[in-house]
Amino acid sequence: MLAGAMAAVLVAGCTSGTARPTAPAALPLPSDGAGVQSFTIDDGVTLSGELAFPAGNADRGVPEGNTAVGAVVLMHGCSGLPTRSVSVWQPLLLSWGYATFVVDSFGGRGLRGVCGNALRLTGAERIPDAYGALALLARHPRIDPARVALMGFSHGGIATLGAASTWARQRFSPLDGPAFRAFFPFYPYCNAIVPEMAQGIAAPVRLHIGELDDWNPARSCVALGELARSLGYDFKVTVYPGARHGFDAVGLPPRIFLRNVDNAAACTPRLASMMGPILNLFELASCMTKGATVGHDAGATELAREHVHDDLADLLAPISR
Repeated sequence: MLAGAMAAVLVAGCTSGTARPTAPAALPLPSDGAGVQSFTIDDGVTLSGELAFPAGNADRGVPEGNTAVGAVVLMHGCSGLPTRSVSVWQPLLLSWGYATFVVDSFGGRGLRGVCGNALRLTGAERIPDAYGALALLARHPRIDPARVALMGFSHGGIATLGAASTWARQRFSPLDGPAFRAFFPFYPYCNAIVPEMAQGIAAPVRLHIGELDDWNPARSCVALGELARSLGYDFKVTVYPGARHGFDAVGLPPRIFLRNVDNAAACTPRLASMMGPILNLFELASCMTKGATVGHDAGATELAREHVHDDLADLLAPISR
């Protein structure tokens, strides 16, 4: 069963499961439609994001006479914004002709980071953030609502992976509402057992992870991809040889050890539901450790850019009407 490998929730997000996110309600957009935008989720929590547009539509795959462009929603990691991965991908995506919306999941919640205290906010609790951003973009006259992808990194990659589930699509977006066209989780945690994943995957997934990732192990993501494909889902996992967690974060040294982050690489959390609680919490307490290795890998970064460029061109291609 696909649920047996799905990592929609960071193991250390051991919440009581009381959170019951509601369908997002986007606030009115300013007239120019760019810059900081706000949207409301989950019992009135208001979040924000930075919306940017490419310079023009020429040679961008936009049909003549149509000014709407495809877009990529970006989800930061456990350290919040600014973050290196988002900072390097955002201008690149703009140069390829896509609008970008960088979601700030922490500011509206009064958080700065959760790397060392993952109990504070789980990846799954950020799934409504992604769908709130989608609802906002779908109302924007310069965005093609049928051409929006979700991309997230580490903690944001967990949210992206969870958002890719059919359960999340049905839970956080109306039946006749917008849907993400594709999902791009970067080095997410793939060890958790989440029952809702038995419902399947809502759209193509392109997962990217380093072979030497000692924070979120690649082997679990590979197993997840194999299982998903055996069930007929479009789910591709690319493992970058010799690369570590955060391999695409240009500016990081090749190897640096973060001493104070929560690490559940050796654990297999079992969840009662996507939003928790974790059933084997006491077991996890004995296998969790502190510390993980991150590092930039120029070769893996270049390959990942090529893969994402080609996949976006394919998966976000304009739909003929």
